[in-house]
Amino acid sequence: MEQPSFGSNEPIKMPGPKFGENQSWWSKNRSNVILTIIGVLIIAGGIYLYANYQKSSPLAEPETQSQTNQENQEGAVRPEQINLDGQTGSMQGATTTKEKAETVKIENNKYTIKANSGAGITHLARKAAKEYLERNQDLKNKVTAEHKIYIEDYIKDKTGSYGLRIGQELTFDDGLIKEAVDQSLKLNERQLQNLHKYVLLVPSL
Repeated sequence: MEQPSFGSNEPIKMPGPKFGENQSWWSKNRSNVILTIIGVLIIAGGIYLYANYQKSSPLAEPETQSQTNQENQEGAVRPEQINLDGQTGSMQGATTTKEKAETVKIENNKYTIKANSGAGITHLARKAAKEYLERNQDLKNKVTAEHKIYIEDYIKDKTGSYGLRIGQELTFDDGLIKEAVDQSLKLNERQLQNLHKYVLLVPSL
């Protein structure tokens, strides 16, 4: 019996999946996508590093604040910061390498002192006390470097705490200086020993 013929003897070709067409977009854009991702990562990393740098780097102190705090950086000491009982104190100090204060005049038992570059009230008080002791040798012979630390800080505390301009002058009455000297001579041995570590910070004494 003859088999019915359905047409050509060639095999029927069935359509298969077209992988090339499905991957064409990724193939064409793969480089751009990768570069975009790398660029985003670089920018994010830069922002992160910059933020950390800003946190770790202290900002410059404003000029007015720097001037006000100048004495603490240059050797200013407040009496309440000196623990005379020998415990840990919070005194700030600095070595003086040049004359930061100079005598302008001594008149009517008053000492006028001028501020040079880098001077604070403590420096002017130190200079005034030095002039006073030079004129009162009997007291000078009793005063040690430890006493001088206390004297200059006592005068500074009574005068005030503020920044000075170069060339600014302050006048100290010898009554105040004598009061500071008298108070320093009342310190006991233990208190003087505690002041000794501050003497090392002010070799000009």
